[in-house]
Amino acid sequence: MHFNKLDDSPMFRKQIQGLEESAEVLRERSLKFYKGCRKYTEGLGEGYDGDIAFASALETFGGGHNDPISVAFGGPVMTKFTIALREIGTYKEVLRSQVEHMLNDRLLQYVNIDLHEVKEARKCFDKASLLYDQAREKFLSLRKGTKTDVAAILEEELHSARSAFEQARFSLVTALSNVEAKKRFEFLEAVSGTMDAHLRYFKQGYELLHQMEPYINQVLTYAQQSRERSNYEQAALNERMQEYKRQIDRESRWASNGSNGSPNGDGIQAIGRSSHKMIEAVMQSAAKGKVQTIRQGYLSKRSSNLRGDWKRRFFVLDSRGMLYYYRKQCSKSS
Repeated sequence: MHFNKLDDSPMFRKQIQGLEESAEVLRERSLKFYKGCRKYTEGLGEGYDGDIAFASALETFGGGHNDPISVAFGGPVMTKFTIALREIGTYKEVLRSQVEHMLNDRLLQYVNIDLHEVKEARKCFDKASLLYDQAREKFLSLRKGTKTDVAAILEEELHSARSAFEQARFSLVTALSNVEAKKRFEFLEAVSGTMDAHLRYFKQGYELLHQMEPYINQVLTYAQQSRERSNYEQAALNERMQEYKRQIDRESRWASNGSNGSPNGDGIQAIGRSSHKMIEAVMQSAAKGKVQTIRQGYLSKRSSNLRGDWKRRFFVLDSRGMLYYYRKQCSKSS
C-alpha cells in the first residue's frame, strides 16, 4: 500500500502530489496508446471489407457451372476458395470486435473514468481544504470575550469543515489508490486478452485452410498438369504451322519451276506423285462409305463475267470427287 500513514502532513501531501503527477503522465500515455489501438481496429475493419470484396470479386469472376467461359478456366473449382475467404473475413471481424471491447473500451474507461476521477477528487479536495482553512482561522481568531453561542457556531462550522475536508482527502486517496491498483493488472489483462484473441483468430484460419490443404494441393496439381498439357499442345501446334509453311514453300518452288498458266493462289497448285498414292487410298476408303478431304486450299478462279478477271476462292476436294469452293464465309458452291 502506498499510504502507510493517513495523517494529513507535508509528507502525505507530497506523496499525494507525486501520485497525481504519475497519474497525469499515465493518462497522456494511455491516450496515445488508445489512438494507436483505434487506428488498428479501423484497419481490421477495412481488412474485413477488403476480404469480403475480394471474395465477392472472385465469386463474380468464377461464375457458375452454367457459364461455359467460367468452366473453361476452372471457375467452379474456385467456389470453395470463395467460401473460405468469406469465413476468414468473418474471423477478422470477430477479432476486431474483441480488440475493441477488450482493449479500446477498457483504455477509454481508464482514461475517462478512473483517471478523470482523480482530477475531480483534487478539485473537491482543494475546495474543502480552503473552507477548512477559513473555518479554522475564524475559530482561532476568537477572543476571550466572545459570546458562547457565537463560539459554539464557529466550532460547529469548524467540525463540519474538518469532516468535509477529511472526506475530500480520502476521496482523493481512494481515486489515486484505484488508479495505482488498476495499472498493475488492467493493461496486462487487456493486452494479453487481445493477444489471445489473435491466437484464436490465426488458429481458426489455420484449421480452416489446413482442412482445405488436400483440395488446394489437388487443384495445384491439376493446374500444373494443365500447364504441361497446354505447353505440349502449343508446341505441337507450332510444329504443324512450321510444317505447313515448309510445304507451302516446296509447292511454290515446284510450281514456279514446272508450270505455266493461270495465276494460281496459295493452296493447291499441283499434286505430286506421293499425293497420287494418298488420293488412291482416300478414294478406296470413300468406297466404304467414309468421306474424307483430299486437298483444300486457296486457288484463283477466272470469273464468268465479260472481263474474265481472277477471283481468289477456297477449294475443297473430297473423296467422293466433289470439288467445292467458297465465295464468302459460310457460303459454298459446287
